[in-house]
Amino acid sequence: MTLAGWLTLGASSASAIEGTELNSSVGIWAPLLPELANDSGDSVGVLMGLSGHHRFDGYRTSVESGFSYGVSDSAEMIGFEALLRDTWDFGDHHLSAGFGYSMMNWDQDAAGHDIESDYQGAKVVTGWETCFGRTPVWLDLTLGLYDLDGAYVGDDGGGGFNTGETGGFTTTYGFEMKTEFDCFGIPARAIFGLDYFEDFAVWRAGQVDTEDAVVLNGSIEFRLY
Repeated sequence: MTLAGWLTLGASSASAIEGTELNSSVGIWAPLLPELANDSGDSVGVLMGLSGHHRFDGYRTSVESGFSYGVSDSAEMIGFEALLRDTWDFGDHHLSAGFGYSMMNWDQDAAGHDIESDYQGAKVVTGWETCFGRTPVWLDLTLGLYDLDGAYVGDDGGGGFNTGETGGFTTTYGFEMKTEFDCFGIPARAIFGLDYFEDFAVWRAGQVDTEDAVVLNGSIEFRLY
């Protein structure tokens, strides 16, 4: 589910999936969620992450994993994923595809109302790495296949609380573009993209229902290793 931008300590080609990388990132996060109480659900905050991959020497398969944490004035998200990806080389161009485990825990708050949307399941990813001139560019498309658990607790206006739950199978879709640039003399990577949620828990007409949501993010990533 993400957009990110990245700082690295050294330049790399479009085949940066080779070898081992460990990166940390920080940036802007904009969840556009369903309305909750008198809050529109739209907010802007900070996104932080730690991610890495390792491609075994002489093999097509790489192992990828990442943690992410996003917070704004009305929403909070913790995410984790672990993927296996195969890459096919075509000179300066690289086609990849993979899948693995993914989870996200969302918490949306507004003036005495709290609703959680927890996603757990699989993620499928396909990617294309190439160069425009001397600039590497990475494109990723993702499909999330999740079990959604939603839960609501809120002030009923009479000194008590309303509660409710929902659940079921749902999907998410993501697009991500990453490219290298120079940031004050330091080689950097920038990622631009979005995630679309078909179902996000919402409190409507006295019960928990679902509605679609969009999340935008952009970060700067530092290469740690």
